[in-house]
Amino acid sequence: MKKVLIVDDEEAILKMYSVVLQDEFEVITAHNGNEGFETAKREKPDLIYLDIIMPQLNGLDVLGKLKDDKETTTIPVVLLTNLPKEASADKAKALGAADYFVKVETEPSKIAEITKQILG
Repeated sequence: MKKVLIVDDEEAILKMYSVVLQDEFEVITAHNGNEGFETAKREKPDLIYLDIIMPQLNGLDVLGKLKDDKETTTIPVVLLTNLPKEASADKAKALGAADYFVKVETEPSKIAEITKQILG
């Protein structure tokens, strides 16, 4: 079973996306950027969903660290945030993000479809 890491500081968001994905994927979660980076290194997920606005280390910084680390550089990372695309999508793509979705514009059920597309 493919492993998906969701990194978000809001417990309700973690639970919602976990429920959507748990039937088809092993879901692991992290509550802030530092925890997300450490979890990614330890667990080697097949895909990472990453919020941008988080305590300790924001999602763009985590993305940069993931792409700079030889152990995690090949893991696809999708930004899933409430920041509008105009605010950060170009920077996210430049840092190596596989895609960028705005939470309020993306139905939770669509996350399962996106995950299947990315992971084949």
